[in-house]
Amino acid sequence: MRIILILVGCTATILAIAGALLPGLPTTPFLLVALWAFARSSETLYDRLQKVPLLRTALAEARRFEEKRAVHPNVKVTAVSIAWLSTAFIALSTGTTWLTLAVALAATAGTAFMLWIPTDRS
Repeated sequence: MRIILILVGCTATILAIAGALLPGLPTTPFLLVALWAFARSSETLYDRLQKVPLLRTALAEARRFEEKRAVHPNVKVTAVSIAWLSTAFIALSTGTTWLTLAVALAATAGTAFMLWIPTDRS
């Protein structure tokens, strides 16, 4: 189980870094998954992840989530908006049904996650 959690954490870390560099890909949700996986599998990787300068803003949001178990409304709106804009972009630019459905499924999952997580109003 430890190896699986490390693999999940590494994959989520790569996606979080990509999200910090690429418009249209969120950072915070992937960072939350990476922190969760590393906290349960490797204290060393957990500590190293928190020292990545590129993820400073997302780490602040992750800490907010750890402390308050809530996400800032701007993060929610941004994540959901980008997920569905990405779906529309894929649908209009590729016309590939299976790819559009895959992206729409990911957007649906992301939207459900953002609705499920409480909103931090402070």
